[in-house]
Amino acid sequence: MIFIVILIHITAGAIVLLTGFTAIVAKKGNAFHRQLGNVYVVSMLTLGISGTIIAVVRYVPISIMNGLVLCYFVLSAINVIRQPDNQTNLADRFLFCFATLLFLGLFGFAYQTMLMPDGKLGGFGTTAYVIFGSVLAFCSVADYRYIKLGGLQGKDKLIRHLWRMFFPLFMSTAAFFLGQAIHIPEAIRTIEFLLTPVAFVILTAVYWVFKVKWNLKIRKFWQKGS
Repeated sequence: MIFIVILIHITAGAIVLLTGFTAIVAKKGNAFHRQLGNVYVVSMLTLGISGTIIAVVRYVPISIMNGLVLCYFVLSAINVIRQPDNQTNLADRFLFCFATLLFLGLFGFAYQTMLMPDGKLGGFGTTAYVIFGSVLAFCSVADYRYIKLGGLQGKDKLIRHLWRMFFPLFMSTAAFFLGQAIHIPEAIRTIEFLLTPVAFVILTAVYWVFKVKWNLKIRKFWQKGS
């Protein structure tokens, strides 16, 4: 049974990378871009859920949590862009609670890691749990402010959508090219090759967020109902 889940996980990961990188270079706002986004979201959810199942079986706490983190990010990204301006819904409150539970869980595992004789839990030290826990703590605060404001509009809404779509792609890209580097042919397994796609995702995310925020000749690529 776990073998089937692993196959699903690998397939979903491949689709995530393919659709994610294609969406970055594709023309924004057209039907193809929206279809890519839909496939990306479904495959990312599949990747996250299957990864969590595998991590539970193997007991790798950081992977258990990060599988759920992937799901949180894409769900919050797609939810904000598909609802009217200056409005929130029940899903926003659920996602706020979800983010809060995730950051509490990550810091709980960080505390457990500190008590371990070798300073590791599931093969990872305290730092990994604290880093991801801090990201989710930030998201929880951001979600609270978002709900309290009653939603967003315009470029603020688009920025929330953008970085929450990019962050799980960054996690997936880093997990494959850096975390699974041993499976990449040795002939091309150079630090330059491994870091390039990760750096590309980070730089592209920064570029689009800044471009939207300061309206640097951007063409509006989100339309109501996309």
